Amino acid sequence: MDIYVARQPIFNRKQKVIGYELLYRSGLTNSYGNADGTEASLSVIRNTFLFMGQRIVPRPSQAFVNLTGDLLLSGVAGALPSSSTVLEILEDVEPDEAILEKCRELKETGYTLALDDYTVHNKMQQPLLELADIVKVDFMQSSQEESRAVARELGGGHKKLVAEKVETLDDFRSALAMGYTFFQGYFFSKPVIVPGTAIPGYKLNYMRLLREMNKRHLDFHSLEGVIKQDPTLCYTLLKYINSAYFGLREKITSLVSAMVLLGEQEVRRWASLVLFSLMAADKPPEVILRSLIRARLCEALAADGGLQGHQSELFLMGMFSLIDVLVGRPLADILEELYLTKEVKGALLGEENAYGILYALVVAYERGEWSTCFQSAAKLGVNPAVIPERYIKAVTWAEEIVRGQEPD
Repeated sequence: MDIYVARQPIFNRKQKVIGYELLYRSGLTNSYGNADGTEASLSVIRNTFLFMGQRIVPRPSQAFVNLTGDLLLSGVAGALPSSSTVLEILEDVEPDEAILEKCRELKETGYTLALDDYTVHNKMQQPLLELADIVKVDFMQSSQEESRAVARELGGGHKKLVAEKVETLDDFRSALAMGYTFFQGYFFSKPVIVPGTAIPGYKLNYMRLLREMNKRHLDFHSLEGVIKQDPTLCYTLLKYINSAYFGLREKITSLVSAMVLLGEQEVRRWASLVLFSLMAADKPPEVILRSLIRARLCEALAADGGLQGHQSELFLMGMFSLIDVLVGRPLADILEELYLTKEVKGALLGEENAYGILYALVVAYERGEWSTCFQSAAKLGVNPAVIPERYIKAVTWAEEIVRGQEPD
């Protein structure tokens, strides 16, 4: 059976990730809510925790796992690691005595319980509310007054409140002001563009280097002059070339020698990784992590989609997909200043060329929008069964890069 598992970040008030909700689809179900939800959840739990392990939700992040009533009663939840799992009880679970007793048992053995899609109007959830440690409120389905009412009702106690489906920065600021503890949604990937505001000087320097790196033909001596102006860039380039990843016998101390040994393609990759990390210093780490995952997944799916030989371009496409968030300027304006192929630029600006279809596939998969993902896969001739493994490997690689480790 095919199991498709993605993850959606959950942030604290400082926009640091504390956990990921697992988004899934199995061969038995088209969505969370149909009759096969229990078996699908069981399959996800089995695959995620027995086979994927910590690769998709690395410690110390928590894995938020959706549970139906039947799954709660089955005892499967008790097989999950209590220290790293949040059991999320869906809003349609009817809290009869058997369900309540099972929840009490799970709490007594150290599990954290979350109540999904809580509203002040759903009286059926009230008995479960007493047992829940975390309460999630859907900001798209609830009005601001309803969301504020939940914060007033529960915010003063020991429960942690999650504002769910927070899609804009205004929504995030609103939930923050209401007193919510955690925030889930794609608000972090939206650019803040303030007309007339100058880009900080250090980001201008990085943009200049990116432009230099994306010229059709690289001039290593010119690049050396630019890199030498920033000690961090000098250090990271030499550390990169002397890492175990390349296995060189003699230590390289010359920037030009390092670039010659790497070659143009690898220099472009190195520059993207390092410069994006530096430009993301004032952004949530999840922004650069998501850029890396997209880059690696676009690259990994190239051959599957008939785009073999274009891996380098597709990697850069994924990396540059959130550059407007990092720089704070419209994406179209930034792309005009960079040497990228017209196919990459078109894809990032919404054109439905082959690159754009692959980009749509990758974004849809990361969001758990399975129908869109599979439609894009069909257009490219990609076998959907290969995507989960490619995604897990991309997540693992990106996590290693963000932590400063060398990829395998």
